[in-house]
Amino acid sequence: MASHLIFILTIVCGYLIGSISFARIVFAILKPGEPLTLIRTPTTDAQAELVSHAVGATNVMIAFGPRWGIMVSVLDALKAFLPTLIIKIMIPEAPYYLLAAVAVLVGHLWPVWHRFSGGGGNSSIMGMMLAISPVGLLVTHAGGMLFGRFAPMFSFVGGVALTIPWFAFRNGLYSLEVVFALTITILYVLAELPEIMQLRKLTRQGHTLDNRHVVSMMKKSVKIEKPGNHHEDQGSESE
Repeated sequence: MASHLIFILTIVCGYLIGSISFARIVFAILKPGEPLTLIRTPTTDAQAELVSHAVGATNVMIAFGPRWGIMVSVLDALKAFLPTLIIKIMIPEAPYYLLAAVAVLVGHLWPVWHRFSGGGGNSSIMGMMLAISPVGLLVTHAGGMLFGRFAPMFSFVGGVALTIPWFAFRNGLYSLEVVFALTITILYVLAELPEIMQLRKLTRQGHTLDNRHVVSMMKKSVKIEKPGNHHEDQGSESE
């Protein structure tokens, strides 16, 4: 009976913690009543664009600058790191910490409070990996960055997918950690399906995404926080 109760509480509490959208909280405080800033990546011919459904640290960074974006990213990582680590320490003999990590990710990707429209999951996955395998976090995300040099749009997917061979190498092919890695990879890809379908449609139409656009927006966000540029950039945004 106790194990069933722990199982249920882990899922419910993990999901509710994951459902906290720090990005939306920042937008509600800094731009109350205004629509969220979506991530829009135009094509190289400027005839179409890919609109990301996710609301997370990148949206905040584009709208308010890197300081706010980094803060949201850290908070998203902590909401996965802390529950995973606490349960891992409190119940070391059972893999409830893996269940907690998955529940937090599901809550982050599909929060009940926001019509099941959540963030991308990158920071949350980094947080749970930090609690489960710090070395694995470094290895998999370094591999994802390397993969991103050849396919920028899939660098994060590559980093998440690399958790599968990492845990297979570390704990064995049939370990629970490998099941965990498969689960978070599948969940991550499912959450990215709207963008994947958009990208597929654009590709069929002969368009190519201008991946430099998001980078340029982030550079502009840095200028917003520089002394003397803040009011000027705010005025240009309102026009």
